[in-house]
Amino acid sequence: MNSMTGFGFAEGNGDLGFYRVHMKSLNHRFCDVHLRFPRELAMWEESLMAYIRERVSRGKIEVRINFEPRTEAFSVETNTSLARSFLEGLRQISQDLHIPFEPDLKILLQVGEIIQLKKDDQQWNEEWKHFLFLLDEAFHSFQTFRENEGKALQDDLQNLLHRIHESIRAIEMNAGEVKESYRKKLTQKVQEILPHSPVNEALLAQELVYYVERSDIHEEIIRMSSHLARMEKLLSQTGAVGRELEFVLQEMNREVNTIGSKTGSAAISSLVIDMKSVLEKMREQIQNVE
Repeated sequence: MNSMTGFGFAEGNGDLGFYRVHMKSLNHRFCDVHLRFPRELAMWEESLMAYIRERVSRGKIEVRINFEPRTEAFSVETNTSLARSFLEGLRQISQDLHIPFEPDLKILLQVGEIIQLKKDDQQWNEEWKHFLFLLDEAFHSFQTFRENEGKALQDDLQNLLHRIHESIRAIEMNAGEVKESYRKKLTQKVQEILPHSPVNEALLAQELVYYVERSDIHEEIIRMSSHLARMEKLLSQTGAVGRELEFVLQEMNREVNTIGSKTGSAAISSLVIDMKSVLEKMREQIQNVE
């Protein structure tokens, strides 16, 4: 089980320059990848995106690459015709609108097509192999961080799950006392209303059956036990289990709410409140699981 929070770093030389690769991730419902790199590396964008998406199922992931090129590895090509046309266009606008205009090299540099880095595709295909080694190194440190964080989450969730187990066992023990509790309450109410009349045991039994059926939580306890077993299994698995954990937790919340609404037992109500508190803590932790 992995956390969605992670950090990784690697640096080293390629044939065309020196690279620093930073990777970090935060919580997110989906896989949201953000790449930050200089324009010299733009041809790698698709490969970088595929690399991350193949290895991370969800989280907000940022990959930042710093690149210091070797001077001898690059040459520059210029487009003088485009620059001339661009300046002529600016002059025409200045004349038509009566706006003063002085040619400035800084204006031309803002047009990316005028000065471009000359690249050899074969050269960059070979460079990707060198860079991939650094990317793997950065991802390994990133993944190790997430695994360590995931182990801490796993331990905490298992402790919380144990508390839910104990509460369910206690509820199951108290559930048997609900029938007797209802019988006493009904008898007391009848005697309060009709203090001098004998209690009709047959009618009392009929009413008791009605209330016990309405407050029966046996099915909820069985389903809750099934959800707990599923949660335990998921916590022991590797890979991306966060979404399924969220679903199982949602079902557990539903069963606990039903138990709370069906029984009037003070002991069970207290246990339900405790479970709701524990389930909320689990929800907060599961939000960090990939």
